[in-house]
Amino acid sequence: MNEDSKTKSKNESSKKYVIFQLGSYPWQSPEEATSGSGILHEAQHEVFNTMDGVASYSIFPSGFARQKNKDLSRNDVRIYEMDSEVPEYSHPDGHRWGGVSDEYVEKFISDHEKLVYDYMLEIENTFEAGSEIQLFIAHHTCINSIIAKKVMEKRAANGLSVPPIVIFLHGTAMIMMENELRETALVKSGELESSDRKWPSSFHKQLTELKVFEDCDKPGNANLAYAISEENMDVFSDLFPLFDKEKFILANPGFNNCFIPRPQIKLEDVLKEAKLKHIGLTKEKTFDIRTDYKHMIVFVGQFVGWKRIDAVLRAASIWEAEFGDELLTLIIGKQKEEYNIELQNLNESLGNKNTFFVGPLMQPELAKLFAAASVCTFPSKAEPFGMVLIEAMACGVPVVGANSGGPRDFMTNDVGYLVPESDDKQVFSKNLAEAVIKAIKEDWKTKMYEECIEVAAPFSNTLKTKKLLSDTQKLLGLS
Repeated sequence: MNEDSKTKSKNESSKKYVIFQLGSYPWQSPEEATSGSGILHEAQHEVFNTMDGVASYSIFPSGFARQKNKDLSRNDVRIYEMDSEVPEYSHPDGHRWGGVSDEYVEKFISDHEKLVYDYMLEIENTFEAGSEIQLFIAHHTCINSIIAKKVMEKRAANGLSVPPIVIFLHGTAMIMMENELRETALVKSGELESSDRKWPSSFHKQLTELKVFEDCDKPGNANLAYAISEENMDVFSDLFPLFDKEKFILANPGFNNCFIPRPQIKLEDVLKEAKLKHIGLTKEKTFDIRTDYKHMIVFVGQFVGWKRIDAVLRAASIWEAEFGDELLTLIIGKQKEEYNIELQNLNESLGNKNTFFVGPLMQPELAKLFAAASVCTFPSKAEPFGMVLIEAMACGVPVVGANSGGPRDFMTNDVGYLVPESDDKQVFSKNLAEAVIKAIKEDWKTKMYEECIEVAAPFSNTLKTKKLLSDTQKLLGLS
């Protein structure tokens, strides 16, 4: 082999498979709570960067610039520092994509176009000199898909490579677009005044006009889609029927390595360490939570209607009557003002004495609470996947959810129970309470401990992320 060939061979072997990820939500920090998709984005980014020959770079937004670029001591992440809150996709009220102005959306897109385009060039010319970005992952079906399309058009116009685009189909953006289409139909039929729309944004229309989800083989379009559940794929296919059904990859999320069994853990010790406070609606109603409970039930989730926190509170009034002051119920999550007021008022009106709102928690804190719980309940209606159920089971704890959406893909009666769906709130809450009471009285935690760990094990984030990349490369014809 001559010197030129040796140099070429050396350069080829030093090149990395470079992945670029555009996130829709912040990464979790002590200053900023986030959603499951934000946690998933960060977790997969970190796993990619542990793999030989792979490099991942990411952008994520931060509301009110709680997280700042100047505080980063790393080249693999950039933050879009916002002067407002990060809009959400599925909240029916408040600051959401459906309720922001066209000017706001246009600025968000144009800011990201420049940030993404410039950062991609910096990666290719500086951090990974000699390597091109070979995969672009846009988290959420909605606005990041538009940004990805526009960035690739600019790269193509400037003679730069256009990597394959993968759209990560988190469920909430699709819920928003379903609401948009439903309201559009109601306006056309005269059943709804245009001024009364709660979801006036036009992301589905924009994506359709840009043809992002047509002709999956065309550079600059969405070439693949990661779906977090089988149902997730079906919803997307209904929204965008021209997308090639052969281009889906089932991409169940994985749990992080802090979610582990802790068989010797004691509830009282965990509560003493956690020093939890009930965050009431006023200073006078905020107080330290007792640490001498015998049992604990944990709920974690966004404060949005479809998570059905109200059902947990109604069920809590039933299980509190059964167990009295021996049972603690924790409601964990970011307490969005209007819905938080509604929920806390409901909690008081029900007379719940041991059901408390503690705000968002970091994942390591959450993992210890899961491990110390008797049962965890996450009764979301049509949950896109149900990562929190997997996380709880990874800690050896049985779960009670709802018999709809993603949890049906992995849940059996050997690890908990899925409550039958019902639009009657009282009936659903009663059935939820009965399942939780049964779980405690029959000591499901002891009986189901090993099975929970076994069912959760294949959902390790490390395993899931490595398989996801392998499946992606195969479907793109790269291996």
